[in-house]
Amino acid sequence: MDPVFEAAIAGPATHAIVIGVGAYLHLPGGQAFAQRLGVPWTEYPDHEGMGQLSSPPHSARAFARWLLTEYRNPERPLASLHLLLSEPEAGQITLGTGEEKAVERASFEHVRAAIRDWKRRGDQNADHLLLFYFCGHGVNRGFITTLLLDDFGEDPGEPLEQAINLNGFHAGMDQCQARRQCYFIDACRVPSAALIERFEEYAGPAIIHGSAYLSEVPRYAPVFYSTVAGSAAYSREGEASLFTQALLRSLAGAGSKPDDEDNWLVYTGGTLHESIQFLLKRATEAVAGPSQVNSADHVEGEGFPLHYLPGRPIVPILVAVKPAEAAGSAELSYANVDGSDPVVRPPGTASEWDVEIPEGRYRFAARFAGGPYREKEEERTVFPPGRKVSLEVAE
Repeated sequence: MDPVFEAAIAGPATHAIVIGVGAYLHLPGGQAFAQRLGVPWTEYPDHEGMGQLSSPPHSARAFARWLLTEYRNPERPLASLHLLLSEPEAGQITLGTGEEKAVERASFEHVRAAIRDWKRRGDQNADHLLLFYFCGHGVNRGFITTLLLDDFGEDPGEPLEQAINLNGFHAGMDQCQARRQCYFIDACRVPSAALIERFEEYAGPAIIHGSAYLSEVPRYAPVFYSTVAGSAAYSREGEASLFTQALLRSLAGAGSKPDDEDNWLVYTGGTLHESIQFLLKRATEAVAGPSQVNSADHVEGEGFPLHYLPGRPIVPILVAVKPAEAAGSAELSYANVDGSDPVVRPPGTASEWDVEIPEGRYRFAARFAGGPYREKEEERTVFPPGRKVSLEVAE
């Protein structure tokens, strides 16, 4: 299985695999996908309401594009990217050179081949960094998570043969020579008795089989989940998921911290997790949907450097007034205290103001043409992961 991107890097490098499964061959609505593939359509009878997804191809493509165009790690540059997408139409990705590259569908056979090649590359140097990203259907039993690939349910008697036992896979990757690994899992983790418990705790193939003996060299392999075990993950139709958007904004700066030389880095530790949670909470509140709480396993300390920012971090800020009913008549603004011109939002919007600005010291203000509220101006330091600036305007 050839990657969509490959570069010759001497020394430590980053190898990534990105999977987005939106079209499912044997779930309701899979007829168009089957027709494109030229195969008969059969429906898995115990689908438990699962069907086609619009977000995963958008989410996976967005993360892959970030890797190709924005990822910066001078210690471990990007050396290969496997991208597998299942969507109604045949998929492509635009490389940094502008070249269009066709991508393989995320069937079990294709994913297994890509993962084995990815692991083989990791075996070539203990200092390599391996990145794994998945977006699609997921199910769980307890804390065991299974990721469903596009031909899931092909055999109604053994539907999990086209899936990945994530826990087993993660454990098996301890046998890889690369000691730095990072996993992003953007999938529901809802309980599924029909899919897991009835199969005598079998949770699908691990693909990379583990050993009873752990490696003597410590492995740092955090797993960032879009949601906690037992819960669903959310997205907007035809857009990247809420988790992936929060992840990308975190990588743009919200999840960063400065080193001793004032370079801004995103580490794989608690700062990244906290940033994703901060942004995910805001996103779910904005769509008035159920609260989505992300989780993480194997996160220890600050972790290791994942991404080096090219400059100052971009920080998400929510500007609000108290009381909330004053927002519609308030002119809101912010300006860097260095004397730069203010950015203004005119009156007429009743919601809070969601902005992204470089870190630094800013002056925030709320002004009114008249009425019962008093004007308010405050200076605040803008620093990752972000904050809410509430201006008290009540008399």
